[in-house]
Amino acid sequence: MLHIVVAIIRDEQNRILIAQRPSDKHQGGKWEFSGGKVEAEETAQQALRREINEELGIQIETIQPLIQIRHNYPDLAVFLDVYNVKQWRGEAYGKEGQVIRWVDIDALSHYRFPSANKAIIQALQLPDLCLITPDIVNDNEFKQGILNCLEKGVKLIQYRAKNTSESNYIKRAKWLSKQCEKYHCMLVLNSPPAALLSLAKQGLHLTSHQLLALKQRPETLLLSAACHNEVELHKAQELGVDFVFLSPIKATRSHPNAKGKGWQWFKQAVQKVNLPVYALGGLGENHLLIAKENGAQGIAAISQLWDNSPFESNE
Repeated sequence: MLHIVVAIIRDEQNRILIAQRPSDKHQGGKWEFSGGKVEAEETAQQALRREINEELGIQIETIQPLIQIRHNYPDLAVFLDVYNVKQWRGEAYGKEGQVIRWVDIDALSHYRFPSANKAIIQALQLPDLCLITPDIVNDNEFKQGILNCLEKGVKLIQYRAKNTSESNYIKRAKWLSKQCEKYHCMLVLNSPPAALLSLAKQGLHLTSHQLLALKQRPETLLLSAACHNEVELHKAQELGVDFVFLSPIKATRSHPNAKGKGWQWFKQAVQKVNLPVYALGGLGENHLLIAKENGAQGIAAISQLWDNSPFESNE
């Protein structure tokens, strides 16, 4: 399997740098994120710095893991080791004569990429943190808590309300949808009533039982799922789920009887699929770095994001 390092490079407008592959190379003519092959006795980080300097004439200073992808083409097996470039020096240009462009994240879908890049684009369009709503009885308290989180910069919410009536779920979901639209926040509904079909077609979250029972992807623009083992992870990938929550990393207040499985378990499980995976279970924003080091898209949480001080998104 060919080990390839990939750099996600942003400019001051948060646009992503992409380059067009030469027509005589594998997947020629398609667009890609810059990078290249890891040579013998070279670390992935060393290879990334060398390749980017050779291709774009810039010097990478700091990086952060984004996602790892293993993909089999008919003629080649690749392992893509993808990093967010947090700081770099110089002015990027096509040093090898390649065409480069700076593209808005939302516009990446307009370009033809090799199929292995699909998960990279999914990961780029997702934030580092996801709020899962707590069970709050008082409507005013619930609404104020949501507004506080949106003001703090949350960009992804899973609306979970297992202990409320159907009518109250519908009322809150409709209000929440309007607030998320106003703040440009993504929303997925966990187990919505049939009356919310139109909202569910915008964003839907599957429990692990719902996930395993399905034979094809539901009609929704954004689809997430809860996973607790490799079987469920593989089913999510097979179904075409956009991102998943893998738990539990640690014991939590909401699931006190669920024993935490730890970061080594998480890392090994994530390496088996090509999906953005949020770590869940007893975690907060202070665990974001270790989560990313173990292959996570980011952190999902209930109380530690609802109760704690302001946090920042990756946008």
